[in-house]
Amino acid sequence: MIYLRAGLFAEGPSDYQFLCPLLDRLIDTLAASLFAGGYELGATMGIDAPQGMSGGRAEKIAAAVAEHAELCELFVIHEDGGGDHEAARRTCIDPGLAAARAAQTGRDVIGVACIPVREIEAWMLADPEPFRTVLGKSATPSLPQDPERETDPKATLRRILKEGGARRTESIHAIFGERVGVDALRSLPAFQRFENELSDALQKVATVQRRRP
Repeated sequence: MIYLRAGLFAEGPSDYQFLCPLLDRLIDTLAASLFAGGYELGATMGIDAPQGMSGGRAEKIAAAVAEHAELCELFVIHEDGGGDHEAARRTCIDPGLAAARAAQTGRDVIGVACIPVREIEAWMLADPEPFRTVLGKSATPSLPQDPERETDPKATLRRILKEGGARRTESIHAIFGERVGVDALRSLPAFQRFENELSDALQKVATVQRRRP
């Protein structure tokens, strides 16, 4: 039996609201194909460094991992890409995971980079179905053909919701995280990259657990 629980280190509250339920669904989908039902899934945990801690992002990632190392089998580190995936990974995520691994000697720290091209809201623009939950079943939101080309996905999301008559445009990230279609997300290259890396990480988790006495 493979036990799976992810710890998510994200940029802000709305990112946690969207990504935690999405990760639960995505990990379950991947694990079902990888482990033929022989797995148990724990709910994704939002993790952070201790409040008031000094240091940069790498130190905070390492501290968050250390605090939750006994509770999570893998760690997902979210960073908005700002239009440059490689730079976001090189300057933000890789140093954080390297610091976490250096601090956790004798333990396998399995990490995954979650980097939307600009902002996570681009992933919320990939599927009309969650909009119908918010705006009504007959809603026909005009979504961009290529959400990852949006220079300001947050503004695009707010505009579509406002035009559709939404009474609120904040605090809806959890609804989208619970309902956005994985197949729709797979049309986005950044999500494809994330899903492939997550799949590899789950197999590493399984390898680590199977070799334990």
